[in-house]
Amino acid sequence: MAEFCSLFQRIGARAVRAGLVVLTAAASLLGVAHAAPELIGVRFGPSAEATRIVFDLAGGPEYSVSGDDDGVGRLYVEFAALELENADKAFRAGQGHIARYGFSERRGSVQAVFEFGKTARIKEVFLLEPSAGVAKHRLVVDLVTADKEAFLASLPERYGDLTQVIEQATAQTDAPLVVSAAPQAALPPTPTRKEGAGPEITPAPVETLTVVIDPGHGGRDPGATGQDGTLEKVVNMAAATELAKILEKRGRYDVVLTRDGDETIRPDEREALAREAGGKKLFISLHADAIDKHAVRGASVYTLSDKGSVRSAQIAKSQGGYHVYDIALNDYDSVVGDILFDKAQDTTLTNSSKFAAKLIENLTGVTPLLNRSHRKGNLRVLLAADVPAVLLEMAFISNAKDEVNLNSAVWRRRTMTAVADAIDAYFDEQQLQRHADARAGAAQ
Repeated sequence: MAEFCSLFQRIGARAVRAGLVVLTAAASLLGVAHAAPELIGVRFGPSAEATRIVFDLAGGPEYSVSGDDDGVGRLYVEFAALELENADKAFRAGQGHIARYGFSERRGSVQAVFEFGKTARIKEVFLLEPSAGVAKHRLVVDLVTADKEAFLASLPERYGDLTQVIEQATAQTDAPLVVSAAPQAALPPTPTRKEGAGPEITPAPVETLTVVIDPGHGGRDPGATGQDGTLEKVVNMAAATELAKILEKRGRYDVVLTRDGDETIRPDEREALAREAGGKKLFISLHADAIDKHAVRGASVYTLSDKGSVRSAQIAKSQGGYHVYDIALNDYDSVVGDILFDKAQDTTLTNSSKFAAKLIENLTGVTPLLNRSHRKGNLRVLLAADVPAVLLEMAFISNAKDEVNLNSAVWRRRTMTAVADAIDAYFDEQQLQRHADARAGAAQ
């Protein structure tokens, strides 16, 4: 038990700095009682060029700070646990650089959202313990006027994927570790290379982007059949081949097909092919829907449901040597392993939903869509915990007009081009986020 606690302290200390509040989750699983701090109120100290945000709290918080450049900019302060009144969840007017603010609950944590009216950077974040005459904790965030680039650079360090978190969490160090959300000291600047001062350092290789395309059904499994006898497995393969051709011409992806002929492949084998592919991955399974009501038509996009998330965890636990993001969960205590799996799956589900949104955005106006285009499903091919994945129902093969489209080379080329554009947009956004995270890390 002592060995486990030591390991967990190392993981918790670094994970808090990465914005992953691990200690509270572990304490709950281990039955350790920790009273959640209570929000007393939020105060502002505004001036022309600076704004101070003060959280008054009964109890010491575990928190992380992040943000994005949406609009003028948004600042987030996430608490591992926090008791607050329902009235606090409603947005209300802020002061100084803050146009408005409010609170939202996210998977057991509470997030304070501050929307800028005027962009600012974080000057300092610190926690004041209770002192003589002051019984409350005070979390203080100081802001000063700046542009968006300076704001992003001032955000605390965040890690791009779970692998980096584990590497930091398990690194050996002789220095004592203290679990604290206090701001880290800035690193000294990296010296610039002078001309003639030695060989130039070769930049790190560009990471491979891999798109796994899964033509649904195949072989002994024909899928659905259209009114004119069209087999789903045939149109799925035709669309997958077209999408692969478009992506390969763009020259930025490694494209993997789960089948390249009329083969029978089990759903778990399709998932395994996605997980075994290298690089930054994205999985898209192509299908054609069917229903007895032949008037229904249009495309829809499925991502994993909550029930599917539970099923994914059950499958992972039943398999020896299960890995997520190249980390062997079996190398860790079951409590830590469960936490790491949940964090990996949260990241994957978030990215799957982002890609689904890009798909719907790019398919709008190109092909008919169902009214509720983004759906959730407990689908076996979407269960990989570390591969963002969607299932695209391209059209209803049971609808006469959609069946004609599925057999049309012109429609197929136009629709798969829109899918390829969504893939481009997804990876572009991922790379922009990693660059923003890198800038934030460099500012520490």
